[in-house]
Amino acid sequence: MKERTWRTGVALALAASAVLPACSRKKPAEINPITPSFSVNRSRAPLGSAIEVTYTWTLDPNAKKLPQDYRALVHFLDSHKVVLFTDDHVPTPPVTAWEPGKAYSYSRTVFIPVYPYVGEVQVAMGLYPAAGRGERAAMKGEDLGLRAYKVAKMEFLPQTDNIFLVYKEGWHSPEASPQNPGLERTWSKKEALVSFKNPKKDVILHLEADTNYKAFTEPPVLTVSVGGTTGLTIPIESSEVFLKKIRFKAESLGTGDWVDLKLAMNQAFVPKAVGLNQDDRELGLLVYHLYVGEADKLGNVVGVVDAGPIAAPAPSPSPAAASKTKAKPPAKPAATPKK
Repeated sequence: MKERTWRTGVALALAASAVLPACSRKKPAEINPITPSFSVNRSRAPLGSAIEVTYTWTLDPNAKKLPQDYRALVHFLDSHKVVLFTDDHVPTPPVTAWEPGKAYSYSRTVFIPVYPYVGEVQVAMGLYPAAGRGERAAMKGEDLGLRAYKVAKMEFLPQTDNIFLVYKEGWHSPEASPQNPGLERTWSKKEALVSFKNPKKDVILHLEADTNYKAFTEPPVLTVSVGGTTGLTIPIESSEVFLKKIRFKAESLGTGDWVDLKLAMNQAFVPKAVGLNQDDRELGLLVYHLYVGEADKLGNVVGVVDAGPIAAPAPSPSPAAASKTKAKPPAKPAATPKK
């Protein structure tokens, strides 16, 4: 009796297992014939370096217009398909402007974070609703899962393959970004120095930074230079993050073993002194990424400006020094002698 009951139970369970998947199976999502693709200026790059990425979205003639705003999903995955970092962003132009039968390409500079991982990396792309609600778009390509489509492979090399930067005087301690705790940034003082070993060849500097524009008494200006004579002067027009790429020729780096790179603001500010908060540090520039690479190893870099001769900046006191100097009252006019 027990054996018969067990067999009956097994038969019922097998029957149920055959029916349930059929009942719960979802209808496959309709593919919108949009093909994402990814190209990079170098497929092998060290941790901590910068790469130039071109994203392309190709719409077949029968592709459907996307009815809402989507953000681009870009995931860099290790050999176990674990996300190392992302470059999610808003496509250019926005997807609501895309037309069937056309392709849309644009480039972005991506900084590779420093992770305890080297080796092969897969790159996946996709589209997800900008509002955060709804499903990712079903597109053409090899789906790695959850509509993230494999578009490329890269190889991440050890950080030691980079030019090593030595942060000297003029820097505060690194701090985490409130919006992204995994991202460190560093405030400079009015002037700051970074040194690197002279490669005796052209280098390209990548600088991503911002500052508090409204805290300055006059429009802030940054000068990036080597040797005090060659560099670039950069007017800062807002508090938005900016990215500059500067080529320094081998001859401007000199013949010494080390090169001093100077970042100098025309002035600095103390947050406490201008009523922002209780921070009493002297602040100049907030640096997110500072990367120096040998030009011949970087491939094609978009938007590079050559360093040129610069005039020596006029000396101006730091906020700390200025606060110690009291203004003298104007001299009284000499009394007119009585006749």
